[in-house]
Amino acid sequence: MSQRRYHVRTGLHAFEVLLSKDGDPTVDGAAVDAELTRIDTRFHLLKIDGRVHEVALIRPPDEEGRATLLLDGRAVEVEVEDERMELLRKYQTEKTTRVNAAIIRSPMPGRISRLLVTEGELIDAGQGVLILEAMKMENEIRSNVAGIVKGVKIKEGDAVEKNAILVEIA
Repeated sequence: MSQRRYHVRTGLHAFEVLLSKDGDPTVDGAAVDAELTRIDTRFHLLKIDGRVHEVALIRPPDEEGRATLLLDGRAVEVEVEDERMELLRKYQTEKTTRVNAAIIRSPMPGRISRLLVTEGELIDAGQGVLILEAMKMENEIRSNVAGIVKGVKIKEGDAVEKNAILVEIA
């Protein structure tokens, strides 16, 4: 039987919610008798273990899973993270805390006005690697990972298109 797993946080409390394919929920491993009934386009009645609660979504989840609910007349901030969001967060945390390979691409068309790194150089996350001139402005392009400059694919004075590979980091 397929299940969807969610991590829900409200203030100091965190819960793991499992929803089976037929909608039966478990909260922190315990089965919960729950029903969700739609009253109109906004309000719902949620029955949990015999108790009825009025629930409304005030602010839908943003890209980080933060939302605001009205629960029995009280605003409650919640964070909901599904399995996909959990993996993305874990990957992003690993990516920023250890040495990783990366390809730095041009964010816009422009001209390389100055190189700030050379092949074989050890660089830190956040360190500038080159200056890209676009629309008469100089933009410092930084590395998002720490590592060793494996390859510099451009030279000063080169014109580059958007998404062109500029620097490779190993």
